[in-house]
Amino acid sequence: MAGGWGFGRPKTEVSVSKRVAIVAGGRTPFVKAGKAFKDLGPLKMATHAVTGLIEVHNVDAATIEAIAFGAVVPEPGKPNIAREVVLEAGLPRSIEAQTVSSYCITGLRSITAIAEGIASGRIEVGIAGGVESLSHADPATFQEPSTGLSMAEHMEITIKEWQAPRKQQDEIALASHRNAVAAREHLRSQIFPLEGIEQDTGPRPDTSMEALSALKPVFDAEGAITAGNASPVTDGAAALLLMSEDRAAVEGRQPLAFIRAMEYGAIDPAEGLLMAPAIVVPKLLERSGLTLQQIDLIEIHEAFAAQVVTNVMAWEQGWKAAPTGTVDWGRVNVSGSSIAVGHPWSATGGRIVTTLAYEMARRDARYGLVSICAAGAMAGALILERS
Repeated sequence: MAGGWGFGRPKTEVSVSKRVAIVAGGRTPFVKAGKAFKDLGPLKMATHAVTGLIEVHNVDAATIEAIAFGAVVPEPGKPNIAREVVLEAGLPRSIEAQTVSSYCITGLRSITAIAEGIASGRIEVGIAGGVESLSHADPATFQEPSTGLSMAEHMEITIKEWQAPRKQQDEIALASHRNAVAAREHLRSQIFPLEGIEQDTGPRPDTSMEALSALKPVFDAEGAITAGNASPVTDGAAALLLMSEDRAAVEGRQPLAFIRAMEYGAIDPAEGLLMAPAIVVPKLLERSGLTLQQIDLIEIHEAFAAQVVTNVMAWEQGWKAAPTGTVDWGRVNVSGSSIAVGHPWSATGGRIVTTLAYEMARRDARYGLVSICAAGAMAGALILERS
């Protein structure tokens, strides 16, 4: 099953009255769990991301009408962290707030909540984001409730079914680190320093194919997932500023990009716990009237390098949908992604969309695609456009 909607000029869907602009975005550094941010907790990190966004981009807090924020691992005593951010940050009490939880697509769901309000004309300005303090996660959180297996164990099953090469997985991991290191300078403006840390701690300039290929599989002695080609357990928060196109013009702000369309979907976990992007992305492209070859930049969340490989194989070969054509790897994760940068679950969507929007503006790219898998055999995808 799947559901989605779009903005701008899609081919076949209900029209909307307002275009939704991504105006700005930012985040904390992403730090390995149990390290520098272990004593902060979700509320502190979330508040830092939101206040950083407001201060750096000179946002009049009185204009903010809504905040949607996500967290998979809740902070004890703070079930609606979105509202707590409003209060903790000293923002106007009139700001409506909702907390979202949908595994690794939580950040996209938060963006959807604000974007739908803007598209309908109900609000004009909102903040969307997510936070995760995996330093405080119960170990059971890392298991799939319906099967009792971890995501990595599920992925090892998928690797065997799709015969995904270990070498290609390590190549994706290497590219993630190299691209993240190369992008550090232009990512700097997107990161609000915290606890004396000014950049992500994960990207490694010394990573090599020799080092990655020497690592032993962690979850299956005959498997392929290693500590080097899987995303690390990470703490962090991200936030984005969204406005209607008209409101951005009134404030004299140049949008980074506009949201053209979003799509969500799910499959049976037995078909591959992290394979839902294989149905969601083709459906989103079809509804949007675009081909994969028209997409200038592609952001694929790297839960595992194997998940990237198998979903791309499914797109190219056709699996429950027509083939999309060949993926140009030179357009994929050009600033690195979750293997190098880290993966604080609910913050990942905000990070990816922020990075893509700024990179599209930097390159004057026309179209950008986001693909994110999630536990529960779900996925979300998004297309940004500049025009």
